[in-house]
Order: sequence, then structure tokens, then C-alpha cells
Amino acid sequence: MMFGEFTELIIGGIQQGTTRKIVVNLDRIITFREGPHDSGCVLATRRGEIHVQQTYDQVKTLFNNKTGMPPVLMSTESWTENISMPAIDES
Repeated sequence: MMFGEFTELIIGGIQQGTTRKIVVNLDRIITFREGPHDSGCVLATRRGEIHVQQTYDQVKTLFNNKTGMPPVLMSTESWTENISMPAIDES
């Protein structure tokens, strides 16, 4: 189990526009994406989404380094390379 500290962006309610420090269990994050209008990153969990101040690249680096192994996330450029070179059916 590994935890990460983030700066949460409060996007609704009375405290809208403020920030607070939170600690998140990284094993509970299902996926993450770039926030709207370049406003950090959105972490998706089973219980909802968390908008954080850290950039997409910072979160990506955190997840790539959490196991101590080299980066495992594929960039979008490599997706198109893999799609354009389909596997050869050898049957």
C-alpha cells in the first residue's frame, strides 16, 4: 500500500475555489486524466472524482515510480504506432 499527498481543488459548495492538502491511497485510484482547462488533474476512484492541483505529468510520474520499476504507462504516440502495425496472424 502506498499513499500520495495531493493539493485538492475544491470545485463546488461554499468553499469553492479553495485548496486543501489530502492523502490518497494510490491503490484506490482507478484512473486519472487531465483536468478541465488545464486545471491540474482528476483522480477517479470508486467513490467519485478528486480534482487535484498537480499536473497530469506529475501524477503519471508518481504512478510510474510507485513500484520502483521503470515507467510502464504508454504515451499516446506509442498507441498509434502499435495500432498502425497490427500483429501478424500466424495461424
